[in-house]
Amino acid sequence: MDGISSYGAFTGNRYDSTIQNKRTNTTKQAQDAKEKDIKLSDKAKDLLKELRQKYGNIDFIVANYETDEEADAYLSRGTNEFSVLIDPEELEKMANDEETKNKNLGIIDEAREKLTSFKEGLGDKKDEVKRFGISMDKNGNVSFFAELETLSEKQRERIEESKEEKGGYIRGGRVKRTRVTASSAEELLDKVNKVDWSKIKEEKQEENKNRLDFSI
Repeated sequence: MDGISSYGAFTGNRYDSTIQNKRTNTTKQAQDAKEKDIKLSDKAKDLLKELRQKYGNIDFIVANYETDEEADAYLSRGTNEFSVLIDPEELEKMANDEETKNKNLGIIDEAREKLTSFKEGLGDKKDEVKRFGISMDKNGNVSFFAELETLSEKQRERIEESKEEKGGYIRGGRVKRTRVTASSAEELLDKVNKVDWSKIKEEKQEENKNRLDFSI
């Protein structure tokens, strides 16, 4: 399958409207429009609610997907640092089978612990990691995901200049972005460490007229 096909999603995110940027709001509207395409049983809906309550800092997305590209597209929509994408069939299995539920929750717990610990160990490079995520397809297969971003040297200079100006704004700029996928947390961490930014093209950063917090 080439590109991103038409598919539906049921999202389990709680949004703080005071911190959402334009991109997030647009994405949320698109997700809401597709929620009706996913049919979940009452037990699955209850489980999703339980997961949101247990993992308040994780975005849970329930969606039909077939390829890594589709999974990456959904995971990149998360607004928290960690996202979990679950195929609706797998969520139904979790809702009806305690062993499957406990197995997948164990995977989530272990992945979050490993990836959070890894990020803290990156030092100054940890700001390059915008979010981590995992996906669970309808067959129970798990994939790991990381979205990374770094500023161009000129953009860094502009930020430093903005820090020295009262009421200064950053308008536009250039950034580099990439996504990494793997079949295990260990493989993902290895790939993140090996990202070669010199081989990744810069992209135009959307203009932001709001004052930004550049503290590290």
